[in-house]
Amino acid sequence: MNGMNQTKLSCETGGEVWLALSQQGNVVGLPLTYRSTPAAEPRCLVCLLGVRSVKLLVRQFLQFCILLFPILWMASALGQVTPKIRIADKIWGFDGRVMNGQFMPLSIELDNLSDEPIEAQATLRSIAGMLRETGGTATQPIFLSPHSRRWVQFYPYIAGMASSWRFELRTEDETFTFDAIDQPRFVLESNSLQMKSEDQSLPAVILDRPDLLIKIPTTIKHMPEDIFPPYATATHGLYAMFMDHVPDWETPRQEALLAWLKAGGRLHLLLDQNRQTLRFSGPLAALNEPFTEYHVGSGSVTRHEIQRAELSKDIVTLAVTTQGLSKADLDEIAEYQEQAGNGFSYGTSVTDDEDLFYELRQLTQPDHMWWLIFLLSLCYVGLIFPGCWVLSRQRKLHFLVTYGSIAGLAAIFSLMFLFIGRRGYGESTSLHSACIARSEDDTHSSLLQLTTLFVTEGNTYSLTDKDHQTLLASGASEESVEARITSGNTAGFVSRIPPYSSQAVRSRRRIEIDNWNLAVTSLSQQGEELKDLTLAFGEKFPDGPLVECLVIHGRHLHYTQIDRPRGQLSLVNRRELVRSYCTTAHTYMGGAPGLQRYEELEVEPKDPVEACFKRMLPNLVRRSLVEDFVQDVGKFRLPEDRIRLLVYAPMSENQYLSVDADIRRTGRILYVRDLLLNPGDQGVDVKKAESLNNIEQD
Repeated sequence: MNGMNQTKLSCETGGEVWLALSQQGNVVGLPLTYRSTPAAEPRCLVCLLGVRSVKLLVRQFLQFCILLFPILWMASALGQVTPKIRIADKIWGFDGRVMNGQFMPLSIELDNLSDEPIEAQATLRSIAGMLRETGGTATQPIFLSPHSRRWVQFYPYIAGMASSWRFELRTEDETFTFDAIDQPRFVLESNSLQMKSEDQSLPAVILDRPDLLIKIPTTIKHMPEDIFPPYATATHGLYAMFMDHVPDWETPRQEALLAWLKAGGRLHLLLDQNRQTLRFSGPLAALNEPFTEYHVGSGSVTRHEIQRAELSKDIVTLAVTTQGLSKADLDEIAEYQEQAGNGFSYGTSVTDDEDLFYELRQLTQPDHMWWLIFLLSLCYVGLIFPGCWVLSRQRKLHFLVTYGSIAGLAAIFSLMFLFIGRRGYGESTSLHSACIARSEDDTHSSLLQLTTLFVTEGNTYSLTDKDHQTLLASGASEESVEARITSGNTAGFVSRIPPYSSQAVRSRRRIEIDNWNLAVTSLSQQGEELKDLTLAFGEKFPDGPLVECLVIHGRHLHYTQIDRPRGQLSLVNRRELVRSYCTTAHTYMGGAPGLQRYEELEVEPKDPVEACFKRMLPNLVRRSLVEDFVQDVGKFRLPEDRIRLLVYAPMSENQYLSVDADIRRTGRILYVRDLLLNPGDQGVDVKKAESLNNIEQD
């Protein structure tokens, strides 16, 4: 342009802008042109900033990292604060395994690492599947001094399924959580792919002193003496015990050991560290007999002239091996299995309680007036059609009258059905129980009790018991139950129960029973078969038309008759295999001969309650075999030195659990009593042994 100059400006985007300037240098008008230029090639950091600037940045970065490292380390240390309390050790059962169908001790050693005492509520609950809580919550209070350790013991019921257990400590200020405690394998579990034959032995341990540093021998599992349960009801999962010293126990633990022994335990006494024979006092004075082998109740005591270091694998194997079946027994089982079909199982497991709980629930079936319900149903249908249809055909009536009639009939009959057919018509809050009482001696028994509490009003209910070493657990092992469980001499089961529903509870207690003064007056055998047996009993023997008595000898179950005036119990000419008696009818598969049930031979009682309890008897007999450490009913055989008396009778009022409600109680109890056939082997008189020991001490 004339009289103007042009100048070029570079843009950040790499383009060029040309401006028109006057001769004085002022901008005149809009930019003339815009020309884009190719982007400049990127250059390195050193070229852009210079060498000195880059060195300065590197130095500052290193100084920043040096300063940041201790800060991060301190933050990490603060984030990983040492816990106040930890689990130092945990022991399942007696030898690290659990017995299916039993209350088993779970011993947890807690370590207080803080400077303050901890008073908390310890809780234990089963976890199944994807962290789904099942059963109730077992609780007990604990106290830990600063920098101290103590054992905490729970007694969960093992319901036959692999699960984990959640243990927590809850104080007023915080809750201490720990990793889940996995449940170990079962005692009678058989898996040849994962276990050796010696791993399937019955549970046996040797008792260790608290200060023992080296665990010898290695041929048997070890158990610290301070975790032996103080309750006899928690010892049923132990088969045999070796002992080489007199344990420093309080009276409850001594009585628990003696009760375990009298109920059928097997105690092996070794020489002490000075090669001297053990000498006991107090409740354990009955163990001072000089014989090599003798009985205490139904249990046995064996003395070995060796120390613990000399305890060989052969001795341990012999101690944990049960009496095997004869060749004739094995042939009979094989023949039976072939007749019934390959892979035939002998019915439900001896630890299965579902059949028993099912029968108990059947005792609370509603008693509806079905004839009235059907009559009202027909009346309702008839009034709707053709009644309302005829009403709609009346031209003088408004059509809303028909709709109102239909709505009115629906409302009236709904109220009538609600009143007549509702749950609870003819029902009341009730407690039903089925029990197995395994005798320890003439006056004490270990009572396994299955209970269902049916309620008609929703509320929180408490089942309690005192001074019976009571262990409690929920009967619904696979369902979540809102219940708090406390075991011991002051036991309780507190649960919220909805209306018209039931709560199943398992319990084991040590109860006192009447002395029946039983005695074997006559007995005859032909080979291994029991031909004749007569038992004499006293005045306190259960009486009534509902009492039923059976006798087990070897693998057979014998029926009996009661002669009350003469006080005698004798056999009748009728017997069957224990397997046939205990196996439920639906497992016979309708094929094998000779499988007729005894219910088919007898008339079932007309009373539905009595009929229900009568159906439960074979299952109770089957369930009682858990104490004999058998898994297969078909392979059970009672030792040859004894017979087993089974007495099925109604429960007395003092044998039920206490409930904080006005309820109706019904129940049956199966007494199980082993009688030694050799009169000289009836066992040691424990009370006499204690009195003699006291005289010696005086």
